[in-house]
Amino acid sequence: MIIANRDRSQVLDACLGSLAVQETQPAWVMLSDLDSQQPHRAELTALAERYLVSYLRIDHDGPWNKSLAFNTAFRLALCSLPAVSHVIQLDADMILHPRLLRHAAAELRNVSCFCCASRPAPPGLEHWVPGEAAGFERILAQCGRTTTLGVGGFLVLPCGWLAGQRGFDEAFTGWGHEDSELWWRARKSLTYGQDTTGRMLIHQWHERQPDAGQAGPNRMLFMRRIANPGEANPAGWGDGRIAEAALRSGLIRVPGPESRAAQPSRPT
Repeated sequence: MIIANRDRSQVLDACLGSLAVQETQPAWVMLSDLDSQQPHRAELTALAERYLVSYLRIDHDGPWNKSLAFNTAFRLALCSLPAVSHVIQLDADMILHPRLLRHAAAELRNVSCFCCASRPAPPGLEHWVPGEAAGFERILAQCGRTTTLGVGGFLVLPCGWLAGQRGFDEAFTGWGHEDSELWWRARKSLTYGQDTTGRMLIHQWHERQPDAGQAGPNRMLFMRRIANPGEANPAGWGDGRIAEAALRSGLIRVPGPESRAAQPSRPT
């Protein structure tokens, strides 16, 4: 599982908290920090240590690029962390139903890739840390309706296929549509499943980014990609400048003193 982030530490605690109570646990989780500023960088580092997940910081002086942050983390994970069949791209502002990873694993018995739509939370729930399924469902009852699909908050893709596709398209900068473009590629070549009910995933409330509208440049790029398909990242992919990396494998959880000693950080 890879979570790309830049300066959004305030939503991440609830996201990681929802992962810590999953009935099925990921083999590893990597937080990919695209050069967050202080104090967000310090908070992201502290959250990674608290939940015993990998932390990667990438030097980057350009605009937000989720694709670059994900691809750099993905290529590092392929050579440095235990091999897995699938990787999950998870947005930092998501809260997962405690059975979502188990549900995704069941879906993957019949399909090659899977995505899950989310429902938007109202203001005031962005710091809520979930526990049992009943608590999640009480919060879900206060959320709005899901969009037609809401692709991008939770994508599960085969590692081999994703590497062959050269990851997310790094031509998408700013906010939006890089995940829609990748899911479009996946649907063309793989068997897929998608949960559009919004019952398993909550999108935390936050201020909307100014360049995330439907008519923005990423939307225009997405439409051009559909009209004229081509290879993503022909000049190279996942080549972000790694400034810091602490790699941890195993189960994500809120650690006590004993588990912290059993899962030391391994800087690269």
